[in-house]
Amino acid sequence: MKKILITLILLISNICFSQVNIETVRHTSKDKAVWGEVKGGLELQRGNVNITAFDSDILVHFKKGKHHTFLQTKSSQGRQSGSKFKNNSFAHLRWTWMTWQLLGFELFTQIQQDEFKSLNIRQLNGLGLRSELVQTKNMSLSLGTGIMTDYEVINNNSESTHLRSTSYLSAAKSFDESNKNLLLLTLYYQPLVNNQEDYRINLEANVRTILVSSWNISLDNSLNFMYDTKPPEEVLTNDMVIKTKLVYVW
Repeated sequence: MKKILITLILLISNICFSQVNIETVRHTSKDKAVWGEVKGGLELQRGNVNITAFDSDILVHFKKGKHHTFLQTKSSQGRQSGSKFKNNSFAHLRWTWMTWQLLGFELFTQIQQDEFKSLNIRQLNGLGLRSELVQTKNMSLSLGTGIMTDYEVINNNSESTHLRSTSYLSAAKSFDESNKNLLLLTLYYQPLVNNQEDYRINLEANVRTILVSSWNISLDNSLNFMYDTKPPEEVLTNDMVIKTKLVYVW
């Protein structure tokens, strides 16, 4: 049985995909072998300024025993008066094997591009360890660490390949048995192995509250702060994104 989540984005932001919070997609149904989410947002403005923008987000989970695999893809396109002002995409595939109750292994690959962040392509491939320190019905605390290759091509066609460590701490608190009211906090830290002064930080807070329980309608709010000490030229070191989503589950 599949569960499809369709999201209407009320506030559309220009998202930077240089760092992505994967932990937010884990805290969904764990009782099914296959489930998924489909999210979409559309912005239309006509008058003094003509804007057409579209965002899509597709997520598919496969879970069997101690194995959990998921694939997430995102795309965001936008035009203002015939000219592009938003063009980015992203895909992430991850396999987690919780070998023991408190410790497991992860493999992942990720690819992304963002025309307006001077990023032609970024390819990440990594592996690591994951520890689920606390796992109760209403609360979880997880810690992960690993290593990954970071291959980049920026808009001037210059290429670079680096080795980064990646670590994260994630805490989730549910305020009801159905997980319809949820608080999630996640922190990522990704420094270069040979240069600790070159690092990325991603801090994200997510709050989901139920609006109409009988219709399975919820409201998602998130605050995401991203910091990169060595971004491409003419790109700021930090981004802050605030998003509000209306969620209908069926």
